[in-house]
Amino acid sequence: MITRDDLIESMVHEIKVASFIAGKIPADQWDWRPSPKQRSVLELAQYLSRAGAGSLTTHVNGNRNHVDAMIEKANRVTPQTFGDAMDSQAAEIRRVLDGVSHERLANDRVTLPWGGAPMSLAAAILNSSLKYLTAYRMQLFLYAKQMGHEELGTAQAWAGRDPG
Repeated sequence: MITRDDLIESMVHEIKVASFIAGKIPADQWDWRPSPKQRSVLELAQYLSRAGAGSLTTHVNGNRNHVDAMIEKANRVTPQTFGDAMDSQAAEIRRVLDGVSHERLANDRVTLPWGGAPMSLAAAILNSSLKYLTAYRMQLFLYAKQMGHEELGTAQAWAGRDPG
């Protein structure tokens, strides 16, 4: 069974990798976007700064009362503050999950925002919060590659470190 600590560490790992990748993108390239209707690097980073903690908090608390404040905070993220915003998200994930028992993770039933069959709280966190962080971290990596950062590879994308 996946434990609370497994979920926390997996989400925090994705946050660290995303922060590492973002650190490879010069501040003057954060307005780049692959096409007119896609998010810019900055818009993607702003969303990423709340993607994991936002959905996690919804699942744990059973409401969306926190969403507007999280969106406002995320919209203030800049290239210079992204790392701090991601550190803050990691702390929020730890805080929210710290009070959740293993029994609650296994036994509480949650439905994802798009519907489907109810699942355990742990499965909902895995299938939303963790996957959001992973997917949007990878999108940030692919944006960086598209922008010409050819030095980026597997180690940067998955381990959040330079090879060697």
